[in-house]
Amino acid sequence: MPILQGSTLEALWERAEHAYTESRYAEAARLYAQLSRLLPPESPDWYTCQLHRAHCLRLAGSFRRALQLYRTLSQCTPGEGTATDALVGQALALRALGQLQPARQLLEEALQTYRQQHDTEGVLHTLWALGTTLRFAGDFRTASAYLKEALRLQRDSKLSSPTYILCALGGLSRMQGAPQRSLSYYRRAHAWALRHEDTFAIAYSACGIANAYRLLGNWETAHHYFDIARLHYEAIGDRVSYAYTLWGEAMAYLLQRRLDLAEARCAAAETLFRQTEDRRGILHLALVRLQVEALDPARPGERLYHTLRQSLHWSRRYGYRFEELHFRLLGNVLGLLTEPLSSLRRAYRQCGSLWLQRLRTIQLPLNFP
Repeated sequence: MPILQGSTLEALWERAEHAYTESRYAEAARLYAQLSRLLPPESPDWYTCQLHRAHCLRLAGSFRRALQLYRTLSQCTPGEGTATDALVGQALALRALGQLQPARQLLEEALQTYRQQHDTEGVLHTLWALGTTLRFAGDFRTASAYLKEALRLQRDSKLSSPTYILCALGGLSRMQGAPQRSLSYYRRAHAWALRHEDTFAIAYSACGIANAYRLLGNWETAHHYFDIARLHYEAIGDRVSYAYTLWGEAMAYLLQRRLDLAEARCAAAETLFRQTEDRRGILHLALVRLQVEALDPARPGERLYHTLRQSLHWSRRYGYRFEELHFRLLGNVLGLLTEPLSSLRRAYRQCGSLWLQRLRTIQLPLNFP
């Protein structure tokens, strides 16, 4: 805690820190905003407070507001370490808004700075951020290298919990077509989260476990863990990861041909994705909705081709390489595109994924990772 004068400031800081620790990010951001107005502008305490506020805005899904605040802070003259923290935060906000290449460039710059400063915590966090950013970009081999380096460094340093690195490796394994390995990583992360009573991490790892079981076709267990994730996210008021939990449930319901429930979950997720402007999330919804429309004889099919072409356009524009492959595959299954399956298999392998090769049947509904 910064050294603040007066019991009111100290009490307000403690409330903000408590909300932040409990993953109530929107509430914490409001408290940090109140606190920053009581502090001398551009003082070290003010900068720390505003940096925490920016982190909370980002984690609450207010990506553009967070990005603006990070950029404002970058014009100040704080300590060397905190300036790099703001750079990483800026990169993560850009990533959420679909600007993957600028995000990667900022993260590589931050990683170099942290290495020069021998800041192990900074290196760990940035390796995780780079690994997950490259996962979003469909470069699974490089993502794996960064994340495994982070896990090795965490084991050697023992400075922080491995929960989020394990979750990142779980998500990457799922996309690589290895659901059992994904389940193992997420179970290890979940055990750590439960041990440390980290509400957000419990929800995040539970959603990962659910998605691994979804890929394995174990619907009952998948929905059990989706329920755990959803209830925890609702308790803390999360909008970002909660939306992806709703998407995972929608995919599970689709695979069981429970189309009304799939559409209901999509509608709830869409509200959140549009509020946060999560472009990748909107594309994920299209993967479900295209299949719902194709499987429902009561729905007119005229929109299918338009939605598919639009989804392909946006996935290419924002560099979501893995999602682009999904739309190309889905277009072929729907009879809207013609592309040799061999070329798609090759493209998935180039990403570092064997998911398509391991599918038993290539027909609707497709169980996308």
